[in-house]
Amino acid sequence: MARRTVSSVEEILQIAREKGMPLKKMRFFIGEDCREPRCFGIYQDPETGEWVVYKNKADGSRAERYRGTNEALAAQEIWDKLSDEVEMRRTARGKSTGRTGTRSGSSRSRSGSSFVDFFKRYYAVILIILMAGAFVISNAFSRRNGYYVHDGRVYYVQNERWYSYDNGGWDYFYDYEDSWYDDYYGRTYDFEDSSQAFEQSDYYVEPSDSDYDDDDWDDDDWDSWDSSDTDWDSDW
Repeated sequence: MARRTVSSVEEILQIAREKGMPLKKMRFFIGEDCREPRCFGIYQDPETGEWVVYKNKADGSRAERYRGTNEALAAQEIWDKLSDEVEMRRTARGKSTGRTGTRSGSSRSRSGSSFVDFFKRYYAVILIILMAGAFVISNAFSRRNGYYVHDGRVYYVQNERWYSYDNGGWDYFYDYEDSWYDDYYGRTYDFEDSSQAFEQSDYYVEPSDSDYDDDDWDDDDWDSWDSSDTDWDSDW
């Protein structure tokens, strides 16, 4: 199924209530201007009326992801980040608890027994190393669909193809560098005129089924939530 679309802070809170999501344990402060380090959040600035989507990094500094009057845009941005964090942990766990290698008698060789014992003892460490490697490799060879901002210009990646926004319109863009992957902005971008959004261009293609379904989320996905799994040093 496609990624869920939300339109307000209250809708996110309603989903969280329905699914029993412990948002503060997950370090997501929906509707709150939290000043603690290591957290994400969204709130409405009481002075300007603007919606602010933010990340407080490990050192306590704040990176504002979005500031503007469009609540739906802001809500979708924080929801997408929450979804990414959930799916990162689901992928790391493999969403599978199946185990193999049970005892079948005393006929195992000593070397085989030693190997199994070693594997059991360091299973978590080995799993983390393997998953970290897979994550790095997958990010090195893939780009997420969405907006990229580089040197003041806006780009969009759709299914590995790049598009550039210039002179009020979108066109194919070929002269990109792989390092720009680090400048990923998000799935939404605050154009003053919504008709300028890539989603309104002739190039846009509705996404196919997502590789995950947030309707499948359950208590297992946050009961063992560890906030240290998040990269707290990046802007997002």
